[in-house]
Amino acid sequence: MPVAGAEAAAPDVPAVLPGRPEPARPSVRAATAEEETGITCWRCGVRNSPDRTFCRNDGAPLDRSGAQTPSAARRRGERFAGWRPRVPWRRVLVVVGGVAVLAGAAFLTPTVIGAVRDHFTAPDPLPPAAVSASNSDAAHPARSAFDGVSNSWWGPGFSGASAGQYLQANYSRPVDLKKMIITPGVSTRSADLNVQARPESFDLLLTDASGRTSLTRHTLADGGPQIVDAAMDDVVQVDMILRDAYGTAQTKQVAIAEVEMFGRTPS
Repeated sequence: MPVAGAEAAAPDVPAVLPGRPEPARPSVRAATAEEETGITCWRCGVRNSPDRTFCRNDGAPLDRSGAQTPSAARRRGERFAGWRPRVPWRRVLVVVGGVAVLAGAAFLTPTVIGAVRDHFTAPDPLPPAAVSASNSDAAHPARSAFDGVSNSWWGPGFSGASAGQYLQANYSRPVDLKKMIITPGVSTRSADLNVQARPESFDLLLTDASGRTSLTRHTLADGGPQIVDAAMDDVVQVDMILRDAYGTAQTKQVAIAEVEMFGRTPS
């Protein structure tokens, strides 16, 4: 009820009911491991009575059979989840690159040395151990084309271009052939140019110690010593096969004054 005299003392203040008492709040304390015995929580370590299904401290599910307890493997997996080994990629790349450079240098060194040597030094003459021909004029045998002088010559003994006739040189040890110098005709003298026919084109067949072959076709100018590229390693046989000729006639045969080979003899 309003207090007597309140309206007269404070006419603008409405009547106020007395406040309700606030109930006392229960105090909360953390659970301790010693209060109950039975199942120990796998997560927080607090002991629980056997009739509990969930831990009284953190609510983790309890399983008396231990099925809910994480295995050691699972704990290790959780422990190392997201972990990745730190690989020093820069160091790995440097090491791999260094190994590759060393391996390449070891592999290429003989080739590089050979290329430098061939560039700065003249190739050596490579006289063959034996020579032969498909056919020869009795007065102009195959050895006349390899005797080191240009005033003797080989002739196949047939008039015309003699296509298919060949000269052959053999080596007892493999050689690294680089080039050939061929002198067509009966000599280097211009006055002797038309004495016999001269080779115009020929096939060069090179055979190495393993039986592999290289066949190339070459064309010569009409007269004078000429250089022919003939690069191949481990050569044991050289065949020069006639294909066409300059100045052919019924009374002339193809003449080759000299064939010289140059390169290296492997040590």
